[in-house]
Amino acid sequence: MDQQKLAALLQESLLPDTQNLKAVTAELQKNYYAHPESLFLLVEIIAAHGDLGVRQQAAVQAARLVPKHWGKVTKEQKVAVRQHLVQTTMQEQNAACRHAESRVIAAIATIDLEDGEWTDLLPALFNLASNSDVAQREVGSYIIFSLLEANPTCFGDHMAKLLELFSHTIQDPQSADVRINTMMSVGAMLLMFEPEEDPESVEALQTLIPPMVNVLKDAVAAGDDEKTGHAFEVFQQFLAYESALLGKYLKDLVQFMIDLAANTEADDDVRSQALSFLAQTVRYRRMKIQGMKDMGRQLTQKSMLIITEIDDEEDDDEMGPARSALALLDSLASDLPPRQVIVPLLDAFPKFATSTESGYKKAGILALGTVVEGAPDFIASQVKQIMPLVVNLLNDADAGVRHTALIGLARLADDIAEELTEFNEPIMTALVKNLQAAMTADADPKVTKKNVEIIRSVCGALDSMSEGLDAEFMKVYAGELVSNIGQLIGHDDYKVKVAASGAIGAIAESLGEDFTPYFEKVMQALGAYLTIKGTDEDLALRSGVLDSVGRVASAVGAEAFKPYVQPLMESSEEGLNLDNSRLRESSFILWSSLAKVYEKNFAHFLPGVFKGLFESLELEEEEITLQLTEAEKEIAGTEEEVITAGKRVRFRKADEDEDTMEDGDDDEDWDDIGVSTEALEKEVAIEILGDIITYACSGTEIAQYLEKAVEMISPLAEHSYEGCRKAAIATLWRSYARVWQLMEEETGSSWEPGLPLKVTPTVTLVKLGDIVCKATLQVWHEEADRSVVTEINRNVAATLKACGPAILAQDDMMKEIVTVISTIITRSHPCQQDLGDEDEEQEVEGSSEYDWLVIDTALDVVIGLAVALGPAFAELWKVFEKPILKFASSEAENLERSTGVGVIAECASNMEGAVSPYTAKLLTLLLKRLSDADQETKSNAAYATGQLIYNSTDSNTYLPHYETILRKLEPMLQIKDARIKDNAAGCLCRMIMAHPDRVPIPDVLPALVGLLPLKDDYEENSPVYQCISKLYEAGEPTVQGLTPNLIPVFQAVLSPPLDQLDDETREVVRRIVGALFTAKPDLFSAHPDVLKLAGVA
Repeated sequence: MDQQKLAALLQESLLPDTQNLKAVTAELQKNYYAHPESLFLLVEIIAAHGDLGVRQQAAVQAARLVPKHWGKVTKEQKVAVRQHLVQTTMQEQNAACRHAESRVIAAIATIDLEDGEWTDLLPALFNLASNSDVAQREVGSYIIFSLLEANPTCFGDHMAKLLELFSHTIQDPQSADVRINTMMSVGAMLLMFEPEEDPESVEALQTLIPPMVNVLKDAVAAGDDEKTGHAFEVFQQFLAYESALLGKYLKDLVQFMIDLAANTEADDDVRSQALSFLAQTVRYRRMKIQGMKDMGRQLTQKSMLIITEIDDEEDDDEMGPARSALALLDSLASDLPPRQVIVPLLDAFPKFATSTESGYKKAGILALGTVVEGAPDFIASQVKQIMPLVVNLLNDADAGVRHTALIGLARLADDIAEELTEFNEPIMTALVKNLQAAMTADADPKVTKKNVEIIRSVCGALDSMSEGLDAEFMKVYAGELVSNIGQLIGHDDYKVKVAASGAIGAIAESLGEDFTPYFEKVMQALGAYLTIKGTDEDLALRSGVLDSVGRVASAVGAEAFKPYVQPLMESSEEGLNLDNSRLRESSFILWSSLAKVYEKNFAHFLPGVFKGLFESLELEEEEITLQLTEAEKEIAGTEEEVITAGKRVRFRKADEDEDTMEDGDDDEDWDDIGVSTEALEKEVAIEILGDIITYACSGTEIAQYLEKAVEMISPLAEHSYEGCRKAAIATLWRSYARVWQLMEEETGSSWEPGLPLKVTPTVTLVKLGDIVCKATLQVWHEEADRSVVTEINRNVAATLKACGPAILAQDDMMKEIVTVISTIITRSHPCQQDLGDEDEEQEVEGSSEYDWLVIDTALDVVIGLAVALGPAFAELWKVFEKPILKFASSEAENLERSTGVGVIAECASNMEGAVSPYTAKLLTLLLKRLSDADQETKSNAAYATGQLIYNSTDSNTYLPHYETILRKLEPMLQIKDARIKDNAAGCLCRMIMAHPDRVPIPDVLPALVGLLPLKDDYEENSPVYQCISKLYEAGEPTVQGLTPNLIPVFQAVLSPPLDQLDDETREVVRRIVGALFTAKPDLFSAHPDVLKLAGVA
């Protein structure tokens, strides 16, 4: 085996010639690396070759070959190789080569130390790292790092000694290299610390943190990007382990990072890295950050100031400090309670929005648009104060400010469009004005570029606002908007075309059938793009147009859209084969829209639809093989494999047959790390499968396709990407609900509450239920992602309410549900804990809205159990009572009180008489909540009190409080908020029905009738009209005298909207009208329509 030839091949491998590289690699694999002798030759090349690149490459390959060949080396040869390598590394002057050689030593030492060999290495390394010669300290400290990185357990018996050494080397007075090597060594050994078993080591580790901060400071001051990056990465690594490792220093570290980020004199990249660390800290240490007084406020305020630096010309892909600050704000809003983030942001917003500096205006609206996703409910409660300022920014003289305001508006509308309706008119006026101005030609290319951005942003804002734009409002603007935006479908810029098609879809969605006058012309304009496929831009446009026409179909309805279905289906199916994941997703979404429009009449297309969706689920997810630099390995945290968000990323091992010769720091490889396109496509495909099964499948299609669908979906419930897990579990539960619905339609039977089951499910349902339960329980207990847990909760609750107790009869399902829901509502589920602190009790007052959503949906499962079990739920109430009453008694959070009281109401309603033993405790709490300062809580308390009195048989407990309750209800009937009046009316009626003799009907009934018809909470129409019916049946004189007032009310509730009354209550009202007409027909002489609506005349 020729050493010179090997060196020459290594040199060739460094040349940028792809074809030659493949040939070189093949020859190296076959003729050299397959043989143990190659390891000796590589060591010789490391020691003697004059070319730095060749020496480094030889070291890289040697480190890879050690696991494969070292065991075949004789003991005598091993001694010689070790000595030769150590000596060579000590003499190496080039840092990169020295580091690569150190990794060879580490690779050999990992094997030797496990085999009880090279026992003198560790003592030698300790001596080397503490040597008086700075060069030797640099070599020793880096070899220690390399060995810790390769196998930290090598130092398992030397922890104390290692930490003692580091306490000196982290403060090395002569060498920044020794200091950073030490810091990286600390990062590499973090997994060895066990805070509970070895608190002394943790204490010693913590003493290193202040000098580690100094290492970062020194690197920043020296402008050393590499060392700065290493230092940041080590601090990031701490976040993956127990918070006890940072302990009390976490707050100091957070403070240091935000001060560094806010320092405009620091390098932008350094500031961005500090902000990135903070965003990760907020995500993985949210409970700790919540507990730091005023830290959330400070992070918010300083982030807003950093955002003022945003530049109109800044590249969207460039994560400078301003964009990094927006990312931090996003994390803050998602992970901390609104009072710590949203309140200070909204306090500052008026000052920013009215500033004379455009940077502040932009920062204000961008910050607001960024945080709304994390706290939509809180932001929605403040729109009256926010939106006048937003409208002013939409009309600002500065085009850059207007553009930013449009972006902010779109983000607001994405989450709270319905809450913006009060401001639709000034918003729409501003949108039209901005669109018209931007469509005016201008010779200045900068102005033209900005105009294009504004056009796209106007279209984006319209798209986002669609849910809050009703048909009557949109009719005023539709003609002008469709005309202007229709022109943009032919714009030169394909991104404008995509945005315009989205806006057209939004307008159609808002108008519904009133879009019909524009329908044909719009379809002609959009149709031109449904078959284009020449370029990636063409496919992106085709995708956007498919999305739009699906919305148009939903708007105009089945009959009008019928001529377009066949060509659209052909276009969408063709799109599956054009190698564009986004276009495939758009095809799937179109199918969902059409399935909802045509329902069972979509059956003709189902073979192709299921084929396309199944093929997507069968996609193999890309496996990327990387060779990592030292920094990249630290980020990834392993030398073998990372599975991240649906993409498996493998690090090449030395004993694999193939090898590559690149240095391993190709940025393009790292661009692929994240959620793979295959995983994203699967997520959409799974969701659409749920839609198709729910809306378009009859029993025949269920029999044909369900088994395969479930077989393919079930394994994806454990996918590495949370979006796939969430979609898979949701679709399984939706499938169960659909099959149950079809069974009820076929048999004509309906489920009844309670166990044992009174309605026996089919064999198919039992089998499906078993699959659904197993897939869910594999994930539910230990899932760390909040959104997945929330989605499971939603689906379990919805299925219990729709399908009853059958799913609870599956093996242990009842017990498992009770267990997991108990952990969630006591805030002890893994998704509610900081990373690494799952076993630690974490109690912080207040929750982010995402955190509360986990609890809120879990409480909905409690309600689902009550619905499914009926009176039998009374036994389970004992399990849930304490945490629910704790929420209902919360003094800190209005939302917790209102939700807790609402759950009590629903549970009392479904327990019926079985709630009686709990009457005294519940009534005590509800009497207090009837006087609550929060309107929502007070409203829910009225609802709950009515349910308790109506269902409980313990009248001895509640009757003495009747007068008090009536006195508390009276002012509620005068409050402007419709819902509180509706709930007070419902409570009053339930009290009358329970004990008419204890209510002064002549005094209260006129006020009650004066509130009718109810405007908001239609569920309360049931007790209201049942009560009125019973009073008529009893011949009560007050209601008889109020009949002229009630007849228009009956007409109103029998008219649209139809959801005012459920079927049972509608029949009650019809009977009242019929009886009154029979007794006194002349009362209806002025109201003939009510008789028709009641089916009397």
